[in-house]
Amino acid sequence: MRLTTLLAVSAALTTTLSLGFAAAENPENPENPGRPATVEIVVPGSVIQAIEGIDIGPDGMIYGTSIHAQAVYRIDPDTGFVTVAVPSPYGESDDVAVGPKGTPVEGLLAWTAQTTGEIRIQRPGGMPEVLMADVPRVNPIAFNKEGRLFTAQSGAGENALWELDVIGNEPPRLVAKNKGRLNGFGFGPDGRLYAPHFGTNELFAIDVDSGEFEVIAEGVGTTAATKVDANGDVWNVDYMTGDLWLTDMKTGKSRIFANFPPPIDNLTFDKNGVIYMADLAVSGLTAFDPKTGESWIVTTGSFTVPLGMALTTLDGEESVLITDPFGYRFLDTQTAEMTREPEMWSVGGSSSAAANDDFIVTTYVNYAAVRKIDRRTKEIVFLSRDVAAPRGVVLTSTGDAIVADADSGKLMRLVGDKFEDVATGLDEPVALVLESDASVLVTEIGTGTVSRVDLSTGQRMELVSGLVNPLGLAMLLDGRVAVVEPAQGTVTAIDLLTDERTILAHGLPISLDHHHLPASTPIGIAVDSSGAIFVSCGGDNSIVKITLADG
Repeated sequence: MRLTTLLAVSAALTTTLSLGFAAAENPENPENPGRPATVEIVVPGSVIQAIEGIDIGPDGMIYGTSIHAQAVYRIDPDTGFVTVAVPSPYGESDDVAVGPKGTPVEGLLAWTAQTTGEIRIQRPGGMPEVLMADVPRVNPIAFNKEGRLFTAQSGAGENALWELDVIGNEPPRLVAKNKGRLNGFGFGPDGRLYAPHFGTNELFAIDVDSGEFEVIAEGVGTTAATKVDANGDVWNVDYMTGDLWLTDMKTGKSRIFANFPPPIDNLTFDKNGVIYMADLAVSGLTAFDPKTGESWIVTTGSFTVPLGMALTTLDGEESVLITDPFGYRFLDTQTAEMTREPEMWSVGGSSSAAANDDFIVTTYVNYAAVRKIDRRTKEIVFLSRDVAAPRGVVLTSTGDAIVADADSGKLMRLVGDKFEDVATGLDEPVALVLESDASVLVTEIGTGTVSRVDLSTGQRMELVSGLVNPLGLAMLLDGRVAVVEPAQGTVTAIDLLTDERTILAHGLPISLDHHHLPASTPIGIAVDSSGAIFVSCGGDNSIVKITLADG
């Protein structure tokens, strides 16, 4: 039954996505509008784009949050159907709480906008409001059974725990400070607030009236979230391993009850005791019934958000490496089979990448990091934060990495463990294509151009102008370049000699405007050995394939 439902939802989603874009007609001959390319979805998208905090409302729906997509989602646990309860940018959220039934706050949504530093609410039928501002690193949030609302700052200042008045006009009340970082928390039947001591292996029980903290469990993993079942027993998830822990409050003993692919960011219970867990890296939700041991997928996707791409091989098969904030993945160019290595979700967090047989070099916009990963051991063998805003990256035949720095306007070469300036004076360089070991092509979003840069002299030659925010670049087999412009949702083929331009696809969901990402974040495009073009669509988490009419 559940499998049938999931298949139906997947089919409906694919149909919807197929209507959202089209291959372009031939603009050169309107009387014979032959299409220069066909477009197909090879990885279906998802409404959810990362899911972190979750809570169940009085309506039985699960509400989930996303910092990346700046949205609060509403998920039907029976069908997996997803809608957006609070859209971007108002829905920027790390955790969410729903006012309990029978209280003055029944059905009220409250969430933490961690990056902005605000607690926001939305009353039933109302619009988003800011309940409390200037709260850096605000993270967990929960109602107790009477409808009192609590939130905490985690990793900022005094790590304060607050009570907020949602109905009246009382100012926020400081419950406690300097007691440690708290993360996803929830109330137990005894009225205490149960929380992980984030960054340790301890769990707290907190008296929210007196501010007293008690350690009730130790050695329970790197805990991201803690919730309490109807019996008063405490459950927590290990963010790093995916272990689901149970602490029996009668005996005080803790044990691993089950395991799921990490990272698991949060959990919640329904009225029947079923546990729902946020599968952050695949934008999904998993259900688990501890009474029967049965688990099932409520909804799932393939990415947090797909970003840059690079052509490579995996196990001898040609594949597209697709970067993601929670680990890169591989797409087989022939079968469209996706491979995600679970242990790489943190090591491989990336926004652009280049690969050879031995190494993968990634850049990451979120942490301004350049990493070199050994493909055999899957270990980071080099990590640098010396590049201010690393974007595109390519590898030469000798294994040197060329990295674009959008902040300084430089191209930099990584030789061994040192960076050398290759070229300066570029205007926000983002996407790179290696022409040969002697030159690269680079998009400059500040000027809307594609330029050629000589790697030995640093000399720049402008080849294409008049582009709008070109964030993706690839070389086609016929020598033209394909440029991705997200504002138009287009992929355009351009002849570098004649400047002749052909739109291959338009209306693609490639814009990242609603995401909490820099405007210069790369958009992935890669060309396989047959000439097929793959494009990452971060707007809906899909991957499309463009096939040229003559290819």
